[in-house]
Amino acid sequence: MTKETDVVIIGAGPAGISAAIQLDRYDIDTILFDKSEPGGLLVNASFVENYPGFPKGISGRDLTDLFKEQLRSKGINVCREEVIAVKKNDGFFNILTSNDLIRSYIVIIASGTTPRKLIRCTIPSGAEGRIFYEINQLRNLKDKTIGIIGSGDAAFDYAVSLSEHNHVIILNRSDRVKCLPPLFEQVTKSVNISYRENISIGKIDVCDEGLILYPEGDGNSGNEGIRVFCLVVAIGRDPSTSFISKYIMADIGSLKDTGRIYMIGDVSNGICRQTAISVGDGVRAAMEIAMRMRDNQI
Repeated sequence: MTKETDVVIIGAGPAGISAAIQLDRYDIDTILFDKSEPGGLLVNASFVENYPGFPKGISGRDLTDLFKEQLRSKGINVCREEVIAVKKNDGFFNILTSNDLIRSYIVIIASGTTPRKLIRCTIPSGAEGRIFYEINQLRNLKDKTIGIIGSGDAAFDYAVSLSEHNHVIILNRSDRVKCLPPLFEQVTKSVNISYRENISIGKIDVCDEGLILYPEGDGNSGNEGIRVFCLVVAIGRDPSTSFISKYIMADIGSLKDTGRIYMIGDVSNGICRQTAISVGDGVRAAMEIAMRMRDNQI
């Protein structure tokens, strides 16, 4: 059965949540989709110190819980369905999910990003279950050795989070560190984190304890490699837009200009992936939609 609504929001991270809350204030009929738990990548953050209203900082998980509590207090439901495709037909958008087909005149894309995968090394069958691109499902690990590939904020923040109960090895393929100075300082002071530069993993093997990581050129040299229980890859992220039809993407500029599509949060903000920015994006998009509706512009 096809459903109809004024606005569909794809993604319930900080941007999508704030847009849904603001649209609710205007009493605009909205459906909010996310295939996972609300919060997006925020739930992985060990500590958020630049979000206004929390002078002592707050963990990403706790801030996410507050966002979800606000959704519940407003009676806003998050439809736990994956959006498979967004197409345009007869002047409306058709949003195909795993269970439904939704027709909407306006779509807010708040789908965030997808992680860049390892492509420069050989990954054998059976290793996939030990390789992760986020850390929320690793929170309960204790007394393990965890490898992290990356040199940016995400890699170092993940290391801080996981090092509370585990030993973490950060592997940077260069000698350049891209994270914030306070994060680098935390890592270098931690007795549970080892930081290694100029190491690029060329091969991965599976062993009884987990994985063996071989730096490039060492896979067949008798080197014992780096043994870890699991591996976290944090080498960058790209906008998550694969579900949007190529015809919509070809006309995306015009659709944005006319207020039919809004792309907010991490999906459009490049390296400026901050919760405060995403929240502002969501509120602004909702306000623009309300003003356009009031003035009969859409």
